[in-house]
Parts: sequence; C-alpha cells; structure tokens
Amino acid sequence: MLYLYSLGTYIYGVILQFASFFDPKAKLLIRGREQSISVVKSIKLKYPDSKWIWIHAASLGEFEQGRYLIDRISADYSQYKIALSFYSPSGYVPQQNCQNVDMVFYMPLDTAYNANKFLDTLSPHLAIFIKYDFWWNHLNALQSRSIPTVFISTMIRSDQYFIKYKLGSIRSILSSVDHYYVQTQKSADLLQYIGIDNTTVTGDSRLDSIFFEEVNDVPIQKEILDWKSNGKCIIYGSVHLSDMEVIKEMSSINAKHLLVPHDIDTANIRAFQSQLPTSMIYSQSGLEDSSMVILDKLGVLRHIYNTADLVYVGGGFGKGIHNILEPLVQLIPIIVGSNYHKFPEAVDLITEDAIKTIETATLACIEAKKMLMESNNERKKTQKHYIKIHSGATEKILSSLGENKWI
Repeated sequence: MLYLYSLGTYIYGVILQFASFFDPKAKLLIRGREQSISVVKSIKLKYPDSKWIWIHAASLGEFEQGRYLIDRISADYSQYKIALSFYSPSGYVPQQNCQNVDMVFYMPLDTAYNANKFLDTLSPHLAIFIKYDFWWNHLNALQSRSIPTVFISTMIRSDQYFIKYKLGSIRSILSSVDHYYVQTQKSADLLQYIGIDNTTVTGDSRLDSIFFEEVNDVPIQKEILDWKSNGKCIIYGSVHLSDMEVIKEMSSINAKHLLVPHDIDTANIRAFQSQLPTSMIYSQSGLEDSSMVILDKLGVLRHIYNTADLVYVGGGFGKGIHNILEPLVQLIPIIVGSNYHKFPEAVDLITEDAIKTIETATLACIEAKKMLMESNNERKKTQKHYIKIHSGATEKILSSLGENKWI
C-alpha cells in the first residue's frame, strides 16, 4: 500500500508542476517546496547547536489549533527552536513571519526521498502534527529514526480509509506514532478499534489559541464601529459563493453588512460583487459609501468579531462550516448552515442552543432578526460555560510531553 501511495504522490507532483503554469496557487506551492531544504539548511547554520521541534500544519485553520502551543513552547522551553511547516499557501503566506517561530517553510512533497532528505537536514528532536495531516513517507522516516512523533487536536472519523480498510503498512505507520492527543472520545475509540491505545482525550486546542491570545487592535475596528454608529452590524465570516442565498436574504435586515470571503483573490471578490450590486469593495471605497461592504483584507477576521452584533459563519451550504470558536469567545449570536456535523464543537453548541443552525436562506433571515432583537443572556451563559469546560487542551498536551520526556 505504501508503494502505491508513493506512486500516486509522485504522479500528483507531476500534475502539480503542470498546473503551476496556469494556477497561481500551484505556482506558489511548487516554488515554495523547491526552496524548503535550502531554507532549513540556511537557518540551521545560524543555530548549529540548537535542538529543533518540528510542527506541521496543513493550512491556516490547523495552525490556529497549534498557535497557543507554539507560544507556550517558545516561552517555557526556550532551549528548543521551532520549525513550522505548511502544506498550503493559505497557511504559509500569512504566517511566513510568524512570531515565536524560528523558521517557516513548505513541507516537501511526501516522497520517501524528500522525507529522508528533509529529516537528515533538520534532525528534529520532536515532531508534532496538527489534526490529521497524515503524510505516510515522512511518518515512516520519523519512525526509522526513532524521532518522537505526536498528533494534537486529532479528529478521526469512521469513513477515513485507514479505519475502513485493513491496510497493513499504513496501520503499522499509524501505530508507530508515539501519542495521539485527540479531540473526542469517539476519535480515541476509533483508534482503539484498529489497535492503537496510546491516546489522550484533550479536546480542541484551538479554543486555547483563541481564548488565551489577546485580540489585537487593528485600525479597521474603529472604522467598523464608526460605520455602524448606533446601529447593528452583521459580519459574514469566511463565506463562499454557496452562502450567497443566505447573504441576499439577510441583506434585507436594517443593519450594516460586512462580508469577509474565505478566498479573497480578485476573481472571487468580483464574483461576490457581481451578485450583490449594491455592495462595495473595502480596498476601493472603505466603509463609508454602502451598507454592504466586501472586506478583501487578509488576517483581520478574528480581530473584528468583537464589533459584530450577529455573525453568520460561512461554509455550511458547501463543504462544511468554518471556525465558529473565534466569534464564540466574543459571546455574540452565531448562525451557521446545515453542513456542520463533522465539527464536534458545532454539534455540541447547537445541541446546547448556544448557536443556531438553519436549513434555508429564509429561515436564516427570520432567525437573524429574532436574535438581533433578543437580549441573548441565556445563550451567553451557555457560551461562557462551554468555553470554561473546553479550555485547557494545551496544558494537558504540554504536561504529557514533559512526563514522557519528549520536551
């Protein structure tokens, strides 16, 4: 099975090379990967006697789950340098100058050759993978070098192929991982089902990253407050074109409407504006000339949720909802679409009536009007309780890493 996976990875690499002639994201990824080993070599030369902890995140969302852990390692275990890798440009680009990290690079394509070359260059003391980015050749190479390897905030589903099928070489690599810090008991049970017992249920470390990190003051916060004046502001966070019917329906509400698309490249921003004729684009006109503005600015969403009176989190009418924990810590009303079932925090919060889910655009508008008129005191109490009992995953992970003498 590992041979077939490696062959498929090689073919994928060839296809990606071809796609890079036409696709800017593919081009970024190829260029970044070509420079990975040289980046690692050059930075390691600056710290010849240092021990390194390698932390891997697929993209920006996974990075957010590990951000507080990174900060804690940097502060409490300063004898280690931190190497941070990303699979996706959407993670690498905004975090290439990440605070408390000593090097940032693209993870090399997951072939046996690349994995061995990379690990020979970095020689990490510990490898930490966030959530479920399983790169079998890199994991196999880590095992062959007896480098401690852990996964944090891991989510395992029954439909994942290594759970459904008896893949000997893949399951052997999974078993070689030193520890899994999983989000839910169900994930631990699924790993136990395939013979893996080295698990600890810690919850989602993303909540620590959000709750314990200060929200920075950014200039646009004051702009939004001035823009909404004494009225209401609805923020549509990480929305897709699949959320358009909800946006159109809710635009009838007497409020300021601030759209923050998940993808802010020029073509996508234009696609949003073409379907919302009265909207303006922030980089072109600011916030003054319209009650509906499309925010084409990267990296500010979590810093502006505290200006909202209501948040609609996008993705629920597509592949799945985006981060609901960032607005949750602001204790504001939150609405999501119907595709939320893969996210345990959403399932819990909807069950507890801490956030609302809707099936149609019409229902979204009705629910939004209702939530804007209510005091939401009971909902705030439920949100506070959820935050209180689900914080602390990072502390559990650090404690276990120390007990096992991995740090």
